[in-house]
Amino acid sequence: MKRKDDTLAIVFVTVLTVIIWIWSATRTEDTRNISTTLHFKAPEGSSVTITPESKPVRLTFKGPRASIDTVEELCANGLHIPISLEDGDATINATTTVNAIDAVRISGAVVITADPSTFTIHVQSLVTVEASVQFSLPSVQVSGDVTVDPSTVLLQIPTEIRNSMAESITVTAVVDDNVLAKLEPGIVHTQSAAITLPDYLENKGIIVEPNRVSLSFKIQSKTGKTTLPQVRVLIAAPAEDYSEYAVSLPVKVIPNVSIEADNELIANIASGDVTVYAIVRLASRDMEQQITSKLVTSFVAMLEDGTGVQVQATVEDISVLDVALAITPVVAPTP
Repeated sequence: MKRKDDTLAIVFVTVLTVIIWIWSATRTEDTRNISTTLHFKAPEGSSVTITPESKPVRLTFKGPRASIDTVEELCANGLHIPISLEDGDATINATTTVNAIDAVRISGAVVITADPSTFTIHVQSLVTVEASVQFSLPSVQVSGDVTVDPSTVLLQIPTEIRNSMAESITVTAVVDDNVLAKLEPGIVHTQSAAITLPDYLENKGIIVEPNRVSLSFKIQSKTGKTTLPQVRVLIAAPAEDYSEYAVSLPVKVIPNVSIEADNELIANIASGDVTVYAIVRLASRDMEQQITSKLVTSFVAMLEDGTGVQVQATVEDISVLDVALAITPVVAPTP
């Protein structure tokens, strides 16, 4: 009987020892370095952007081992920091900020150091602006109207940027070239198009809703591009004026001209079978005033049968389109 009592006593003491050991282990003060990421979050429903949105930090926690185990689990997926500040820069103290999180505070562990200890975030409130949508179908010519649905989108723009902008804003809906290349002419197509912002709004934290729209269009023909190292300038003026005035060109070519036209025409231009000219049109008054320069009016591809087809053209330096002229009166022959 005594042996049985001794066994029970031993078991009791062992269990009690284990419980005391576990309790002691969990209550022993400890320090631990934990790396995590702080994610900054604006109040629910607010229109605010925060830059940067997150920041990596190395925290040193102190507290009972069980408490530190708890905060280490909390830090595994990063810590969310609520931000409610006015527009502008703000300095965040990492130690104070993390210790103020409810889950950390309840755990019983505290942050004693942080690296970095402070950092700066930028808070911007947003305003909602309606923008009209134009379309871009860069490699095709369309027949008839192009339908954009919806025709407007909403932009959330930082207040300080909006205040420096024009009243109206236009964005562009673009269908990818690879998609357009697979579409057949003569059929109405409906395609999803991505919204692109004007250059002055790129990388400014603009939120677009929706960020894609639908374009419906019929392709008349597919277009291509080629770049010509130079294009000759032709003067077009009333024939009768040449009896009174002579026109010469100090510079006779426009350099580096990119041409866009129907694929077949582009192929003929690229091969040299069709020549493109830069046309400068002069009126009788221009001759009489002996103007010294005039802008190129159009670019025309001259077909073999003498027909001129106007093409779209772009140049790297638009100043070359202002063609210098030398207009002089024709001296009448002495009778």
